[in-house]
Amino acid sequence: MKNKSRSAQEVLRANQQNAHSVTVLTETGNRLMDQGEHKQAQECFQAALDLLLTANIAQDKRTAITHYNLARAHAALGEIESAIAHYRSGIEIRPRFPEANNNLGMLLNDQGQFEQAIVHFKTVIGVEPLFAAAHYGLGIAYQNLDDTTTAAICYQKAITLKPDFFASWVNLGLICYQIGSAEVAVHCYNEAIGLCPGNAELYFQLGLALMALTRFADAARAFTKALEFEPWYKEAKDALEEAMFFAIAPPTEEEKKSA
Repeated sequence: MKNKSRSAQEVLRANQQNAHSVTVLTETGNRLMDQGEHKQAQECFQAALDLLLTANIAQDKRTAITHYNLARAHAALGEIESAIAHYRSGIEIRPRFPEANNNLGMLLNDQGQFEQAIVHFKTVIGVEPLFAAAHYGLGIAYQNLDDTTTAAICYQKAITLKPDFFASWVNLGLICYQIGSAEVAVHCYNEAIGLCPGNAELYFQLGLALMALTRFADAARAFTKALEFEPWYKEAKDALEEAMFFAIAPPTEEEKKSA
């Protein structure tokens, strides 16, 4: 009985040591990720996973999180296939893992696998409806599938949840401009500029929306601002010349109809 008791204690002690090592490796890996040392972080997370698998802890929450961390490191290193594989492994253990589903959805968007991405974003939203990034990712997927109405709804939801969501403002502005809602596009671009005031492309897009509203003087100011940040922006220079021409001599009603 003593031998069995000692054996059980030894197993318990070994498991505790493993758990401590996994914790230390995970904390070190996360710190290295924050420092941009992605390769070293990947090695820490891999060592943590190896310890878990050696201890036959393959279906534990800790293992799912370790797969998630390892996927983040692989993604940061540009090793996309490995990142996708580890996200899938983490999700296989914890199917409703919000962060893993969201990150996998983003990678699938990047790979052009939009239908698959939608499944993962909807999983996230089903678990955490207030997860703004998932609504944004869902918007990207629908926008690329030419469902701009649904995409716009997704971006609006992301902005409602996170008013400073820069990319959602930009994408919503693009959609509104494309469907002829130039006034809403102007609002979106102004919000985005407030979050990123030194972006020449935003001022150019704002100028285009203002042109569509025949606000030529305002458009000229927007194009001028774009050129302040990017002096060699040829499209902005050409658009500025056009805006200034129309600001001086606005088109007649007949010219507007024929345009």
